[in-house]
Amino acid sequence: MQECENFQKFLALPEEKRLRVINAAMKEFRAGYKKASTDNIVRDAGISKGLLFHYFGTKERLYNFLIDYSVDIIQAEYIDLINVLQPDILESVWQLTLLKRDLSIKFPDIFDFMTSTYVDQTAKSESTTAKIAKLGELQAGILTRVYAQADLSLFKNDIDPQTAINIIMWTVQGYGQSKVSIAPGETIGQASRELYDSFLEEFQQILNTLRTCFYK
Repeated sequence: MQECENFQKFLALPEEKRLRVINAAMKEFRAGYKKASTDNIVRDAGISKGLLFHYFGTKERLYNFLIDYSVDIIQAEYIDLINVLQPDILESVWQLTLLKRDLSIKFPDIFDFMTSTYVDQTAKSESTTAKIAKLGELQAGILTRVYAQADLSLFKNDIDPQTAINIIMWTVQGYGQSKVSIAPGETIGQASRELYDSFLEEFQQILNTLRTCFYK
């Protein structure tokens, strides 16, 4: 009960201070639970270690809180906002990209942090593990659901729709992987808004090229 009360106290902090702590912790835990240092977290967040442990008690509770928080945020600010009924695949991909951009600007390390939790079994509670698995299923099914709703009549008559969809999927995945590392130790989410916008402009050109190649 005390743990829940302290978590609520943390969530009641001013947004700017709360986000400093959350983002500092996500950044530090990207490399895994064991390697993470609370000294680095409090330094980057600009708070005392005593205050950090006042809210979370232990490093393990902070880690599990952060996973649960990330799952809720990705669900509310990404997955729940996706319109999977969009018949234009390329438009759906673009809207997904904008949603991910907006979330990554607010939480630069959230996707890298969550990716790390899939393989790091250290310290996670049973309920947290189940929550991660559910989120993984939701994320894995996003593009599948989008492609399932595709209006195949948009493609040129002499193009096999499934082949075109596969090429679109491979292109989207390949572009994302090519931008995983912008600079040593930096991710897309940590990039400046200007740099991120340049990626969006480049990606939009790629989608426009695909549209010209495949659409009537």
